[in-house]
Amino acid sequence: MVLVACAQMCSTDNVADNLAMSIKLARDAAAAGAKALFLPEASDYIADDAHLVYLLAEPLATHKYTLGLQGVAKDLGIYIDLGIHERPSPDEASSEEPGSERVFNTHVSIGPDGQIKAFYRKLHLFDIQLKDRPEAQVTPGEKLPRGGEHLRIIPGSVIVAPVDMGDIGRVGLEICYDIRFPEMHIILRRLGAEMLSIPSAFTVPTGRAHWHTLLRSVAINYQVYVIAATQAGAHSPQRSSWGEALVFDPWGVELARLPSIDDAEDPTKPLPPQFVLVDVDLDRVKSVREQIPLEIQKREDIYGVVGANAPVDRRGLF
Repeated sequence: MVLVACAQMCSTDNVADNLAMSIKLARDAAAAGAKALFLPEASDYIADDAHLVYLLAEPLATHKYTLGLQGVAKDLGIYIDLGIHERPSPDEASSEEPGSERVFNTHVSIGPDGQIKAFYRKLHLFDIQLKDRPEAQVTPGEKLPRGGEHLRIIPGSVIVAPVDMGDIGRVGLEICYDIRFPEMHIILRRLGAEMLSIPSAFTVPTGRAHWHTLLRSVAINYQVYVIAATQAGAHSPQRSSWGEALVFDPWGVELARLPSIDDAEDPTKPLPPQFVLVDVDLDRVKSVREQIPLEIQKREDIYGVVGANAPVDRRGLF
C-alpha cells in the first residue's frame, strides 16, 4: 500500500497566492507521509473575466505555477497531479479564429524528479445549446447555437495513456466534465488504468445533484480507484465551486471525503485549503477484478471495441 493525498482549494485570479497555497499543501502532505498530491482543476487560477483568463495563461514549458510545483515535487520526492490553464503555441493558435483568446484546460502529471511525465487537455467541454426561438420553430436535426466552456477553452484532441506512478499504479488523466462520458473511462481502463484522477471545479447545482453518485459509479463500473481533487467555495461574488473532494476504491467504497459548499458555515467565502490521506493498494484492484471479471465477459463480437481508433498519446512526455 502507498499513501496519497487528495486536496481541495479555492483558487482566485491571484496566481502567486494560489501557488503558495499549493506548495503548502504539498509540503504538509509530504510531511504526513504522502507519496503523491492530487490538486484540482484550474489550480493555477480562476478568473471571471475571459480576457483575464487568457492574459494569465502561459505555455506549459514556461508556466510559472507549474514550474513552481515541479521544483517542490523534486524537493519533496513526490508526485504532484494538477490542473492548469495552458496558452496554445503559435502553431496551435494559428488554427484558431483571428483574435481568439481561447486556452487549453490541461491536466499535468509531475514526477518525483520534478519532470512532467504527461499532460492531458480536456476533451469534453461543458456547453449548452441555446434556444434562440420557440421550440415549434426549430427544425428537426437543426444545430442550435452553443454557449459555455468552448467560448474560452480549446478542446483537446487526444487521450493520454495512463501515467505510471510506481506503487500508486497506472493513473488515467481526465478533467471534470469528462466524468459524464463512459467512452473515456472504457478506453483508459483498456489502456491499463488502475486509478482515474479527475480534478474538478464542479458547479454547485450539478455537484449537489450528481457529483458523489457519478464518482462512485465510475469506480464501480470500471473497477478503478477514483481520486477527485476539487475547487471548493466562493472564488468571487460571481462564481462558486461545489467542493467535496472524494476518493473511492474499485469496489465503490468511499475512502475519504472533504466538505462541500453546503457544509460551509458561510457559502459566500472560500473553503480552506486541505487534504485527506488514503492508502492505495494495487492488490485491491486485482481482487475486485477477479471477483467480477468484466474483461472476459465483454461482447466485443457484438458491439465492437469502444474507441478502437481513438488517438492516444503514448509518449508520456511533452
